Amino acid sequence: MIKMELHVGLKRVEIEGDTLSVIRKLQSKGINRSVIGAHILNIRAICEGYQVCVFKHTLRQANEVAHLLVVEGLKRNEEIYLIGEVPSYAKKVAKDEIST
Repeated sequence: MIKMELHVGLKRVEIEGDTLSVIRKLQSKGINRSVIGAHILNIRAICEGYQVCVFKHTLRQANEVAHLLVVEGLKRNEEIYLIGEVPSYAKKVAKDEIST
């Protein structure tokens, strides 16, 4: 996902996640020696291609659309890149999320 934005010319990205420990590892400047340390290092290296790359924690309940996209993408074995459009199965959830 992070690499895709570089291909479409985006220079600033904000990546939200609901796993606080992972977001903290990504925000940290130190060396990460955890089990996912190699992934953290790879993500940071990719982010060097952007002018701005920000990692933010969000509660899963606060972003039901993003969670739905991940779950459905895994079920369908597809990658989803939202550029100007939300898949039909997420439109109702997005509408409900905006209303509340």
